[in-house]
Amino acid sequence: MKFTCLIVDDEPIAQQILEKYIAQIQALHLKGKCSNAFEALNVLHKEQIDFLFLDIKMPTLSGLDMLKTLENPPKVILTTAFSEFGVESYDYGITDYLLKPIPFERFLKAVNKILIPQNLDFQKEQTEERTANVPTFIFFKADKKIHKFYFNDILFIEGSGNYVKIHTENSSPLMVLEKLSELKEKLPQTQFLRVHKSFIVNIGQIQQIEGNMLKIKDKTVTVSLSYKQNLNEILNKNK
Repeated sequence: MKFTCLIVDDEPIAQQILEKYIAQIQALHLKGKCSNAFEALNVLHKEQIDFLFLDIKMPTLSGLDMLKTLENPPKVILTTAFSEFGVESYDYGITDYLLKPIPFERFLKAVNKILIPQNLDFQKEQTEERTANVPTFIFFKADKKIHKFYFNDILFIEGSGNYVKIHTENSSPLMVLEKLSELKEKLPQTQFLRVHKSFIVNIGQIQQIEGNMLKIKDKTVTVSLSYKQNLNEILNKNK
């Protein structure tokens, strides 16, 4: 995830230092450099800018006066040689206030105040989007009807030839014309585990393990030797 940024400073050396710092942070993309507030306003009206590295004292229009003209300013990090504006500047909703000459470590600390929360929000959005796209139920056709089962309600699935039995807690097993191996591909791999050539279990429904037997509610399911390793891997992850 890249964040666009703009340098606004009337000192060429200050621009060069900030440009060098920005180049060292992979998440940042420098969109441009401006020598005064008017150039910056033109860019802001045309481009999407996430970060603004803004000097305070500039000819004609100061950095703080420029901020007054913006309804929805980007994240702002002030870069200045004058410490007396520090308290006042935070009234403008800035992220940080850097005094020149700016050490890279101090620059990085200021940038991380924006980057870390933004990346966490992005990751959260991605996780929520993936979760929203994962189905929570499955349909089975049996007895000339379509039956809907939520994955969480399924205890285990028992295979027998071309048929499977869907076992749940509150209803009788449903016999469905489908091979266990084919059904396995339709189930969430993180929730269901094959433990025997004839059984797929809902991992979250396992209540007790004793030897090669799983207790699921009032039922017991056999774990075969060839599938025991799969079960052990799940147990080790959740210890």
